[in-house]
Amino acid sequence: MSKQLPRRMLIGSGGLAIGILMARRHIKPAVAEEETREADKIKQSDAHYQRFPKGPQRCQICLQFVPPDKCKIVQDPIVPQGWCQFFAARENAR
Repeated sequence: MSKQLPRRMLIGSGGLAIGILMARRHIKPAVAEEETREADKIKQSDAHYQRFPKGPQRCQICLQFVPPDKCKIVQDPIVPQGWCQFFAARENAR
């Protein structure tokens, strides 16, 4: 019976340690969740970015645009009137 007590403690401690490690993986840094490091973003040339709109499509109404001059997926700076191949209009965009 004396051997079971330490084994139970070990199992309980192991579960606690695993829980802590899993929780730490979900802690986000101070940077906003939608912000991505500039080095991890797609180069403007690879995104076929241009500084003028393509018809009614423009960065200003794109889901990825972060005012005043940033994009969540393409390297900065971004012009609000620009466009790239990853354009995706926001709902109710005009």
